[in-house]
Amino acid sequence: MTDPIASKMNIPPLPPALPGGPAAAPADGASQADFVGLLKGQLTQVSEIQKDADEQVQRLVAGETENMSEVFVAARKAQVAFSLLMEMRNKLVDAYEEVRNMRV
Repeated sequence: MTDPIASKMNIPPLPPALPGGPAAAPADGASQADFVGLLKGQLTQVSEIQKDADEQVQRLVAGETENMSEVFVAARKAQVAFSLLMEMRNKLVDAYEEVRNMRV
């Protein structure tokens, strides 16, 4: 029997589960290194966005540009990126505290 909703939306079926199930962790620290690399990449990206916004504000103040909309967009983008980064940090701290409070 075909699913009429999935056939209209062209959604591919899920791949079969990997042997070992979700509890099987990689033997090496690859996933940990990937997570650390992901966090470092996000920090670097947010830093670059903030530097770009600061440079555009400096150019506006110095009179080198008159396009205020680009400056406002860059500043708002930096604000949203930083807010997202802070939410990620808050969720990581919450997860750490939850794990720390677990009883063994």
